Order: sequence, then structure tokens, then C-alpha cells
Amino acid sequence: MAQIIHASTAESQETSPDNAAWFRYVLGQYPTGVTLITAAPKGAEPAGMVVGTFSSVSLDPPLVAFMPDVRSTSWPKIQAAGSFCANVLTAGQQDVCRAFSRKAEDRFSANEWGGTPSGSPRLEGAAAWIDCDIESVTRAGDHDIVIGRVKALGVGASKELPLLFLRGGYGSFSIPSIISPATALTRHVKAADAARPEIEALAEELKLEVLVSGVVDDSVVVLTAAGVASSPGGSPSRVGVSFGLAAPLAPLHVAWAGDAAESRWIANARNVVGHVDPEVAHAELQQVRDTGYAVSAGAAAAAEFERMVVVPSDTAAPDLSGVLPKLLERTASSGPASIDDPAGVTSLHAPVFDATGQVAVTLTLNGFSGSESASRLAHCRDSLLAAAQAITKGIGGQPPL
Repeated sequence: MAQIIHASTAESQETSPDNAAWFRYVLGQYPTGVTLITAAPKGAEPAGMVVGTFSSVSLDPPLVAFMPDVRSTSWPKIQAAGSFCANVLTAGQQDVCRAFSRKAEDRFSANEWGGTPSGSPRLEGAAAWIDCDIESVTRAGDHDIVIGRVKALGVGASKELPLLFLRGGYGSFSIPSIISPATALTRHVKAADAARPEIEALAEELKLEVLVSGVVDDSVVVLTAAGVASSPGGSPSRVGVSFGLAAPLAPLHVAWAGDAAESRWIANARNVVGHVDPEVAHAELQQVRDTGYAVSAGAAAAAEFERMVVVPSDTAAPDLSGVLPKLLERTASSGPASIDDPAGVTSLHAPVFDATGQVAVTLTLNGFSGSESASRLAHCRDSLLAAAQAITKGIGGQPPL
């Protein structure tokens, strides 16, 4: 069912630019291109970052611009190089986008590159490339405005249309897409549809936000939601929010999926933070299997995660480098979060299983203050698990043996 957001006279909630979630939602109605900015700093490895802010500025002289987040770790390297190449990605280069958004270790070696007059790497197969010297850099809030003077430019041999970013997802001119092509979401549709009455009742009972999420192309995607106004930082629409499936995030999607899925989950985190203790990650999954649900805790990590998936950034996918270390450190020092230690609990998660005993979707309860009593958390857990079990039964699913 499509979600309709009606206009409201509540200015502080639906018209104020101070509400970061609302700001992102409104600006997300405007599609942007997806461009890979690359550079070759002297004496260092090549640098690259994905942006959705690349734009033409002037014909005479020929100028372009992009706006990196000042928190980006790649932008200082590009700035130090003094020049860059803007590679306009095609609809078939989503894998390149994901690799650079996650800072995958093989992001350069896994692709073919050509040269440019500035020496910056030029991505083979890109829709277009624009080679520039950095003309000026101006700070504007939490982003820099970078003006580049164009030295050379060209189009690629690929006949594919450019990649677009709209409402949290990728698409193209010919086949618009929210998050992923419909075929990639097909196996989640039945579970998400069956979940609607259950999550609405659960949100009303507990006065909390309830999300239904699935995994598409190594990303966790929010498919439907209820009670979004209950969460203090709640978005007008959580639907379409996505983030990478990397340890220790979303363990329910990995716990019953086998060793290969666990290894990939850990590797995805390693691509972001450099090192992950596999024993710590395995302990997280084992607790999920033992209890049948998952707990998230840590107000600081939750706030950072919320900022990354709600507040606009210069990357087409959330940069998890700020939140994964906090979560991994907490798990390593205190063990997996548990409602037996209620201080700091921020969300609860339960699995919905399909007919093969694999996780079809997960339910998440959001909106805890971090100071709930153990009895309140236990009640919420029991209600959440009951809803998940009802949805599992409704889609003909069964828990793993």
C-alpha cells in the first residue's frame, strides 16, 4: 500500500528545516545523479568518493562543482591532490557505487581505469568523465562547495543510462526504482503485506515505532512501517531507508543463513572499519540464535546511526564508519546487548521466517528512551515476538529446526 503524507499546519513538524528527517525527506523528492569523484594524491593511494551533488556551474570559464560532507575521510585526500575526475556512473554500475560508499578494500582493483590529463583515475564504462583542477573550496554549513575548472571531458562507450538516486534508492530514466528493482523485493512482498495489520496493532499497543525490514543486494531496506510519529527522531516515512548489512548490524538476517553469510557479514564490516574480531561477531549471532531475538543498546551509537541514515550526506549510501566502531567496541567490552541489562536499550528486533526456515523479514521496535524498566522491556519483547510469530504463521513460514 502506498503511503500518503498529508499536509499539516503543524509547522514545527512538517515545514521546519530544523527537522533533519523532514529536510531529507523533502529534498529526497528531487532526483540526483550519482558521480564518483576520484583523485591521485602524490605519494599515496588513489582516493574516491561517491557524491550526489555534482553539477555544472559555468560555460565560460568551464566550471563544475560538487559538495562533499566535511566529515568525509576521502575528501581531504582529494583536496590535497589539487585535481579530480568526476565519473558519472551508469545504471549498471551500482556495484561500483556500493564498493566506494562502503570503502571496500578492492574498490580500485576490482574495476578498470583509464588516465586523464590531471592523472586522476578515470572509470572505464562511466557515462561521462570530467577532469578538473580544484579552483576554490568554500565552507557551507556541514559541507564544502568545491569548484572545479574543467581541463578535459568525454563520454563513455557504454549505452546505459546514468544512475539516479531518488528517495533513498537507485534507478534510471527508463526504469525508476525505489531502493531496488521490484524483482529484488519480490520475496519480501508477501511478508511485508501480511505484517501490516500486526505492526499497526503493535505500534498502537506499545506506543512505539515498528519497522519491517528485508535484505536486498547486501543492504537492509525498510519495507513498511507503523507508528513513525512515536519515535522521538522519527521520520515522516521510514520506508525506503537502507544501510549496509555489516556486523554487528541486523544480526537476525545472518544468524540462520549459514557460514558463508556470516563471513560476508563480517567482511562487509571489515571493509568499513579495517578490523573485526570474528569471535565477537559470532557471539552476537549465537545469542540471537539462543534467544530468538536481538537487542540494540547504546544511545551514542544509536544517535550516530540515526544521523547517518536520516541526515543527508555526500554519499549515495550511508557511511557507517562512524557507527560500526562504537557498536563493535561496545559488544567487545560488554558482550551482546540484553534486556537483562536494560540501561541504554534503544531497540528490539524479532525475525519472521519463511517456509524454508530462513528469515524473510525482521520486525524492529524503535522509540525507547534508554531508561525503560526491565519489566517494560520484557513486555515489549513478548509482544514483538508474538507479532513476529503470527506473521510467520500467516505466510506459511516456520522457525528453523
